[in-house]
Amino acid sequence: MLEKNVSLTCICWIASASVAAFLCFLQLGAMASLAAGRAGFALVAPMALAAALVIGYWLARREGLRGGTCWHPVGLTLALLIGSLLLSAFFYDFSWDGQWYHQTAIILIAQDWNPLSDPMRSFAGSQLHSQLWLRHYAKGPWYAAATIFATTGRIELGKCMQWLILMAAFLGTLAACLGEGLRRSRAFGIAAVVAINPVAICELTTFLVDGVMASSLILTVVATVSALRQPRPAAIATAVAASIICINSKFTGLIYLCFLFAAVGLWCLFEARRSLAQFAYSAVGTLVLGVCLWGYNPYITNTLHRHQPFYPILGSANYPSLAQQGNELNERWETPKNMVGRNLAVRFAYSIFGRPGNQPYREGKNAYLMWPFTARPHDLYSYTFQDPRVAALGPFFGGCFLLSFALGAWLLFKLDSSSRWLLLLASATIVASLLISKVCWWPRYGPQLWLLSIIPMVLAFRESSSRLRVRLTWGLLALLLFNAIIVAAVRFNWETRASLTLRHQLRDLRNSGQEYELSAGYFDDSAKERLTEAHLRFRDLGLTKIPNGQELESVVEGYPGAIRYRAVSEK
Repeated sequence: MLEKNVSLTCICWIASASVAAFLCFLQLGAMASLAAGRAGFALVAPMALAAALVIGYWLARREGLRGGTCWHPVGLTLALLIGSLLLSAFFYDFSWDGQWYHQTAIILIAQDWNPLSDPMRSFAGSQLHSQLWLRHYAKGPWYAAATIFATTGRIELGKCMQWLILMAAFLGTLAACLGEGLRRSRAFGIAAVVAINPVAICELTTFLVDGVMASSLILTVVATVSALRQPRPAAIATAVAASIICINSKFTGLIYLCFLFAAVGLWCLFEARRSLAQFAYSAVGTLVLGVCLWGYNPYITNTLHRHQPFYPILGSANYPSLAQQGNELNERWETPKNMVGRNLAVRFAYSIFGRPGNQPYREGKNAYLMWPFTARPHDLYSYTFQDPRVAALGPFFGGCFLLSFALGAWLLFKLDSSSRWLLLLASATIVASLLISKVCWWPRYGPQLWLLSIIPMVLAFRESSSRLRVRLTWGLLALLLFNAIIVAAVRFNWETRASLTLRHQLRDLRNSGQEYELSAGYFDDSAKERLTEAHLRFRDLGLTKIPNGQELESVVEGYPGAIRYRAVSEK
């Protein structure tokens, strides 16, 4: 590695480790406080930050940074946190699931629910409709957001986790690329295109957890590979902390992590056998920590109460899964009608070559395929949604995928046997992990699909001395970045306008001095908290609908369940 890159690599790894440690400490601190009867719950967030910064400084010393340079990763971590909090404060969460049960869980944990001692709590009212998810889903991001909510009194600030883990993924990827000897320009390009995964970008302003899982999985991949090649403390700490975040963000985070560990173990078996035993011990230890300690609820509590750690996605003899009950919600409500009952190959094809759309909620009930690079301007409406469905990875992703596939095929004839084996193993692992679920058509459930087009570019930059191949790789990288920027531009244009509209609505309602009736439906808890923070006087009607009520900015056009209100004097 060039001498000028050594310091930058250290700073990036340490900042990534500090951010990941901070998020892990938020969850662990919340659990410790709940186990102690909520003692010091409002202090968990500042204590977790202090612990993460101490670890960052200690790692800086261990990595050989000296003098004022030791404080650079500490300062970078603080800058990322401040920026994340400011962005989270500006944008409201308008996602359906975020307002339905994610915010409900955060509010309940911050107020009076202890998922450790009362995992099977019975809920009532609007919460009854989300009881299954509240009880049984992974709770890492909920714990973290609840601690920030308890400290600040602002629930929207809990979304800072989204921004933090995405930036940690960027810094970790940059450090890994520099560690592999890539030029700075190439390393920055790869890090940018890896981090700007459209799934993560679309969910940055929400409490949805697919982006957290995607970014933490990426961070785990780059840190694990780097730690195998050069077992530096910061990379190892990053790999462990990112793995814990991934395990506790979603059930599939644990599944995909197992695919990763299996692939790395297979690589070690054939290419780095001396590292196999150490890697196996570390992987098993990390899984035990992530599942049994940090993941006590849901993995252990689900096993104790439902005899299946992944309930209700999977079931047991006494407690059948939703699919076994004939009540598979994604298939019934979320899947385009012409995809229902189709095989995995067809569904997978739609995820890559589908025309951008949010069927069955808008523009008809059926999804459509399209030729690469033939997306129309109208199709971009799909990216106003926080959870875009068909072609969620961008309007040009299908074309980029084909070009990347061609680049990979070309590289197979140019790479040495070890690099060729790495290309095939990485690609096969991603495809295999995607095909375990019939929801593979919806990239939020398999965001690692984004990496499939990037792997050949990484190897081309690392191995190629051909000027033509490097130029073609730069062109493909620029095209993939442009594709992701389109998604980000559409998404944040809508999000900015919607957040400003809601802020103006809340200000006008507050300044009117009137009392309002609120019909929030499934968004009851999140809406009440939002209006309370805005200092509005209101009466909550729960699931009772208000005929001819005015609409409060709350959902993207095409989604049902918008919040409605009216002045009490209008009755």
